[in-house]
Amino acid sequence: MALDDRETLVLVTLGHLQFEKDRHTYLERLVDLCSRASDAERCTVYVVDHSRAEIHSAVAQRVGLEIRLPIGRGLAGHVASTGETINVPDAYADARFDRSVDRVTGFRTVNILAVPVWGQDGRTVGVIQVLNKRGGTFERHDQMLLERIAEACGPVLEQVAMHETRARGGGTP
Repeated sequence: MALDDRETLVLVTLGHLQFEKDRHTYLERLVDLCSRASDAERCTVYVVDHSRAEIHSAVAQRVGLEIRLPIGRGLAGHVASTGETINVPDAYADARFDRSVDRVTGFRTVNILAVPVWGQDGRTVGVIQVLNKRGGTFERHDQMLLERIAEACGPVLEQVAMHETRARGGGTP
C-alpha cells in the first residue's frame, strides 16, 4: 500500500469509526486499522487502569487471551508509564521487552512500535502497539499514522477505562 493510500485509509476509517456505537466493534476495527495502516502482522490496544497500576489488552489481534501487565513492565507498560512513543527494531535485544506473552501465545515478536493514547486530563489512557512490520522495520511515517489514530481514539479509550472502573465498583480511573 502506497503512503498516500495509507493516509487515505486512516482518514476515511477514522471518519467511519466516529459513528460506531458498540465499543467492542470499535476496538476491533481500530486494531484492524492500525495493523493495516502500519503494515503490521498484529496490533494490540491496551487500556491503562491507573487505580490498579496495570494495563490490559482491550483487543489483541489473533490472541485468544487477555494480556495484563503492571504499568512499566514490557514495552507497552513502559509507554503507559512514560508517555513516550517507542520504536524497537529488535524486540529481543531490548531489556524492556517482556517475553512472557510470546511464550504463552507461541508468537515470535520481531519489532514493535507502540504509541501512547492520551486522555483529556493529560494522562495515558491507552497504548496502541503494533508488531512485526511486514518486510522490514517500522518507519517514521508508521509512527506518525499511529499517533494520528491514537489522538482520534483517545476519547473512546478514556470512556472504556471509566466504564471498566465503574463496573468493578472503583472510583475515577
